[in-house]
Amino acid sequence: MMKLVIDTDPGIDDAIAILLATASPKLDLIALTTVGGNVGIDVVTPNALALLELAGAKDVPVYRGADRSLGRERPRASAAHGDDGLGGFRPVFPASRTAETESAVDFLLRITREQPGEITVLAIGPLTNIAEAVRRDPGFPGRVARLVLMGGAEGTGNITPSAEFNFWHDPEAASEVFAAGFDTPVMVGLDATRHAFMTPGVRELVRQIGTPTARFIHGSTRQYTDHYWNRYHEVGSELCDVLAVAQLIDPALVPTVAAHVEIETAGICEGRSVVARTARYTDRTANALVATDAVDTRGFFELLLGTLFPEHRADIERTIGHEYR
Repeated sequence: MMKLVIDTDPGIDDAIAILLATASPKLDLIALTTVGGNVGIDVVTPNALALLELAGAKDVPVYRGADRSLGRERPRASAAHGDDGLGGFRPVFPASRTAETESAVDFLLRITREQPGEITVLAIGPLTNIAEAVRRDPGFPGRVARLVLMGGAEGTGNITPSAEFNFWHDPEAASEVFAAGFDTPVMVGLDATRHAFMTPGVRELVRQIGTPTARFIHGSTRQYTDHYWNRYHEVGSELCDVLAVAQLIDPALVPTVAAHVEIETAGICEGRSVVARTARYTDRTANALVATDAVDTRGFFELLLGTLFPEHRADIERTIGHEYR
């Protein structure tokens, strides 16, 4: 099993990503570290604890991380995620325990020193904690087995025409992480995540399944779906962070290409991930694998729903076959 730490700012799609990670037999979730992003750290940290309680994973510790980005103040994403981060649908609140006293960065540095080359880090929020760990210990990237990021875009952004939210929220951190020397990090950006789109039919299936986890997913995605309609006039919503978990579980679902990635930290394109595929730009050296738009959408939803609700596999396959042809 893959030993996994998730750095997260739950966040509706973060929440579903955490539920998938706890349910997957291929992943050993050993900790969550929290970071301010979608909403502030005083909200995302209790959210993380509540989600683990919903998932029956109360033994997984939570470490509180940075609330502010490295270089600037940024607004939150409450229009998409709600003031509570979970669309007004916290599954267990308050949680029956609190976060650890050790900070997120201290934990990341300690666990990778204790288990060098064994820990995969999945960062599905702004990269502030990861960059701070690099600043404090330049040897940190060499001890991480694998780094997978949800963030960026080869094409258009979602917070500005150029930038995706996580990288825009802390562009200095993103820039430093890509320059830090991690062993070929994987960037799962918007080009890929737009294909992890939950249709009304899939959302209704989840409602009909009706378990506590299903009720949470259905209820929390109400505001998320409204946001997509109000902003894009699309009926449904992207499960961006969930696709990053799926990439860990089954990389074949999310094809990647080698690329050199740099992050713009100023100007009109602030937060943009500049992606140069090295197959074309042969003078560049790859520092990442970047997810493409060739996502197996049907396979992704079969993995997600089949892992969370295995007893409903026949209904899942029938519904997904109708929704994603």
